[in-house]
Amino acid sequence: TDRAVQLLLETSADNPSYYCDSLKACLVTTITSSGPSQSTIKLVATNMIANGKLAEGVQLLCLIDKAADACRYLQTYGEWNRAAWLAKVRLNSAESSDVLKRWAEQLCSPQVNQKSKAIMVLLSLGCFYKVGEMLHSMRYFDRAALFIEACLKYGVMEANDSSNILFCGPVITLNVSYVTKDSAAFLDYARLLRSLGLREGAALWASRAGSAGEQLMEELFQGEGGVPEAVLDEDKVEVGLDSTD
Repeated sequence: TDRAVQLLLETSADNPSYYCDSLKACLVTTITSSGPSQSTIKLVATNMIANGKLAEGVQLLCLIDKAADACRYLQTYGEWNRAAWLAKVRLNSAESSDVLKRWAEQLCSPQVNQKSKAIMVLLSLGCFYKVGEMLHSMRYFDRAALFIEACLKYGVMEANDSSNILFCGPVITLNVSYVTKDSAAFLDYARLLRSLGLREGAALWASRAGSAGEQLMEELFQGEGGVPEAVLDEDKVEVGLDSTD
């Protein structure tokens, strides 16, 4: 609060905000943690917000350590970017995550439909499986498959071979914990590569889809007596990344 008071008092006399800033400086220096003081300031803040003084009301809420409430008001009034910024600088990890999750849900809503931006928010939260799921639902099969593969490689997702499922490690998720390989992006990416005539690349990714990819593997090498070993060697296979951009 000392720094806040200093900044408020530095407002020049010819500034239109000089009077208000001076009063705010007095307010900040007299704030106490008593119940009546907190209640009064919160009441004034909510009244200001209800009467169109959103920024001023948010400032008062932050003065009494009600930043989480301030973020909710900002989101209610459509100030999603400001709410995210405030959450990052004032809230703890759990509270900040709640604010950003609500933003991600809003970005994914039909009215907004900014899923690419939502993906960036989810990445900042460590919701890696949800990102893969969204990429797949957006039909970015190549990006989804490569993203999941990278997550597996660096240990933020794990493959449970005994139950043939992929599951997230200790990261934040949005009510999603498990996904079977049957519904993973690997198989759809393999089919995409096959449609482009990249048979070896398709076989490589079909093999990573587990049992779900067996039928596609048979179709790719029908009448050839099995899958050549070289096809499953990633270093020797052209998977067609450039072709699927």
